[in-house]
Amino acid sequence: MTNRPVLSDAPREPYDLATERADYPAHDGPPNRSVVICSHPRSGSTLLGEAIHAAGGLGCPLEYLHRGFRPYFTRRWQADDLVSYVRALHRFRTDTSGVLSIKLFWRDVEELAVEARPDAPIVRREVVVEAPALSHLFGLLRTILPNPTFVYLTRQDRVRQAVSAYMAAETSVFRAFSREDDDRCSRRVEYRYDGILRQLAAADYGNARWRQFFAANGIEPHRIEFESLASAYQPTIGALLAHLGRPGTPPAPRLLRQATALSETFMRRFLHDHEAAPAAIGSRPCR
Repeated sequence: MTNRPVLSDAPREPYDLATERADYPAHDGPPNRSVVICSHPRSGSTLLGEAIHAAGGLGCPLEYLHRGFRPYFTRRWQADDLVSYVRALHRFRTDTSGVLSIKLFWRDVEELAVEARPDAPIVRREVVVEAPALSHLFGLLRTILPNPTFVYLTRQDRVRQAVSAYMAAETSVFRAFSREDDDRCSRRVEYRYDGILRQLAAADYGNARWRQFFAANGIEPHRIEFESLASAYQPTIGALLAHLGRPGTPPAPRLLRQATALSETFMRRFLHDHEAAPAAIGSRPCR
């Protein structure tokens, strides 16, 4: 049995950008434009989203269609079905400039497609991807996110991404703004090779599907790598803001780095274990 870390039972405040305080004045109708961050967890999407929000005039990109975020908004907006939820999303999360921004993981897209039209051609992990299914998904996204501009955020160090995702899932700490959050991230987590391996495979699958989606629909997204975001934050965000038509100097990020000595230990241990069993995913993980 896995011994999970014991965390405080004290209720935690919801992410401030998800609260009513971060809603925009009520917008009538669909947004004029959408900014769509396509990524996979632990690629720096929160850091990127915060920078876009802080720039002003580009909306507040959150995982509005993600199974972890959506229930909170569903309760707050009293929007129990997809139609009413999208209407509320447009109403409360469209910037006064007419821009709605969102973060999407590939799993969100698949689940959205099933919810919107159960009989539609859906891309699933065990099914060979077909162009009609990807075209259908693009059409579906455009009904929810009009006039989209796509930003594709990836992380080159796949092992560190997988370790980060594993530790976040084990601790339920997905972002850190204070030392208390950072301490929760650092609490002891039991190493599990198979848990990290599953995270690695999930990221590979999601990124492969995003690339297929872009290719099938003739989309050339603005591309950003986590490593550039982390090492050259100002110029990377500056180039994105210019691409989005809102040039300016981004403020310093408020997020704390969540990587710890323990996560580095897990990374090295995983590489060692994987070296002994490379057939687990067919090849050694790239870093």
